Amino acid sequence: MVLAGYNHSMKYEVRQAKEGFEGYLAVATNEDSHGEIFSVLFSGPEAKERAEEYAAWKNSQLEVTGEQLLKR
Repeated sequence: MVLAGYNHSMKYEVRQAKEGFEGYLAVATNEDSHGEIFSVLFSGPEAKERAEEYAAWKNSQLEVTGEQLLKR
């Protein structure tokens, strides 16, 4: 299933949350469609590690999608 307006080329990166929020964000920007920002906040124990794991998982989907497009 593909969501309308979802860009498979969005690359996630991990950032520390801004002041006032404890934790780490996994963030991606959809540059192909009005610049929407997709973010997930991780807080608590091992927040940075969990955010990095999530970003790696989402970015690995980019590789699979790219490979699938090349096979067409």
